[in-house]
Amino acid sequence: MELGLEGKLTVVTGAARGIGAAVARGFATEGAKVLAVDLSEDVADVAKEVGGESLVIDLASPGAAEKIASVSGELGGADVLINNAGISRPAPLCDTTDEQWEAVVDVNLGVAFRMIRALWSQLCSHDGAVVNLASFASKRSTLFGNNSSYVAAKHGIAGLTRAAAFEGASQGLRVNAIAPGVVDTDMIKSVHDADTRAKIMGFIPQSRFADPSEIADLALFLASRRSAHICGEVVNINGGLCMD
Repeated sequence: MELGLEGKLTVVTGAARGIGAAVARGFATEGAKVLAVDLSEDVADVAKEVGGESLVIDLASPGAAEKIASVSGELGGADVLINNAGISRPAPLCDTTDEQWEAVVDVNLGVAFRMIRALWSQLCSHDGAVVNLASFASKRSTLFGNNSSYVAAKHGIAGLTRAAAFEGASQGLRVNAIAPGVVDTDMIKSVHDADTRAKIMGFIPQSRFADPSEIADLALFLASRRSAHICGEVVNINGGLCMD
């Protein structure tokens, strides 16, 4: 299926590993130009692999979004924005500090808002698309609870997606979000032992975790003109973990 992404400048945040790296590779395979952004210097390796550009920056720092917009403008202006950067600081609600709450909400939600705002004019002028990374936790709690800051931030991503989609629709910009379930990334492998992985698998009717490339495939579709009439949706991809 021809996606029409050849030559499209795609800005991917959180691109050094996991879903972000898979998305960068997917867009490059379709001929898109990639600007890979991350706090980790490893992002340069991903950019080199896909023949794109990289920018090492703390997305939560003042002026970061504007700096990225300046770089993308020099490259011809963004056609696609993938808001993938995120963090999690699990803790029971009553043990969650203000600092933990503020960090999680800002990186997961505030950064996405500032990136959309900074790139808005570029994206609109190119009939562009934004794909936000939400979560099944945008629609319920996490599987074992104890992560209120993350759940709140991801619910916020769902709301931001719909609000931005409503405003952008008349300006040539489409905004949608992806709500993955459990994705088999290095991070997931490092934090869950075999017993926990088995318990999690018990919640998933398909009895497997998603591969990062599957998330990338959905991002490609939502960024392409093949999904031109999809606007303001939060699309599940979770093997049946959460259905709505």
